[in-house]
Amino acid sequence: MHLSDLHFGAHDPAVCAAVQRLAHWLEVDVLVVSGDLTQRATRQQFAMAHDFIKSLGTQERVVLAGNHDLPLFAWWLRWGRAYDRFAAQFGAQLEPHQQAGPFTVLGVNTTRPWRHERGSLSALQVERVATELLAAPNDAWRIVVSHHPLVARGAEDRSHRPYRADEAVQRWREAGAHMLLSGHVHEPGLWEPLPGLWSLQAGTAVSLRLRKGQPNSLLVLQSLRPPPGQGECSAQPQRLAQRWDFDRRTSDFVCVESRCVMG
Repeated sequence: MHLSDLHFGAHDPAVCAAVQRLAHWLEVDVLVVSGDLTQRATRQQFAMAHDFIKSLGTQERVVLAGNHDLPLFAWWLRWGRAYDRFAAQFGAQLEPHQQAGPFTVLGVNTTRPWRHERGSLSALQVERVATELLAAPNDAWRIVVSHHPLVARGAEDRSHRPYRADEAVQRWREAGAHMLLSGHVHEPGLWEPLPGLWSLQAGTAVSLRLRKGQPNSLLVLQSLRPPPGQGECSAQPQRLAQRWDFDRRTSDFVCVESRCVMG
């Protein structure tokens, strides 16, 4: 399950409860949270985000910081202590790497303490992720997670990409990446920007800060081994990417899109 932009402090408790029900119903193995856990990076908001994530019941987690998780009003913390409040709840590893079942999930930190909103990647980060992709098991579903989107569906999204995004996408694709997960723009999307490389952009999972009329949404990835003779995906385990939206009539999440994504 991929969540993003929780924005605790500006969250909807009813939507939080619906995510909890869905996570337990699906028996989620790996939880990915691609940043903006809080609205204003306060200790209380980080504690609420931590309790919520723990309540989903997943043992394997990849949790990244977003630009909202860096202190805005406590600006003095940005010099040397920008991630202290995040680390107190989620650990000091800002770029976690998780190998769980068929999934190899690599986190990359695109936030920078001296930037308010836009992200960046260093040449060292690009090469580190490429090395880890090349070292992944041959049959793994290789996934890279960042807060900021690395590819844009339209001109309005290009400014949200981090510095060195184009270089990173090309290098990681060559190193065997199958999928990019991101958030930040609060607009869900699932597309294949390059052959064999998919991009899944999560909307806001539980926040009241909805944009462009989009509902609360989250993403689910499933690796299934189908019976023979099932078409395109039957030669190898099915890799399904699903978008789930919150339905206010039922107060639950419903699957609104399901795609077979091939590596």
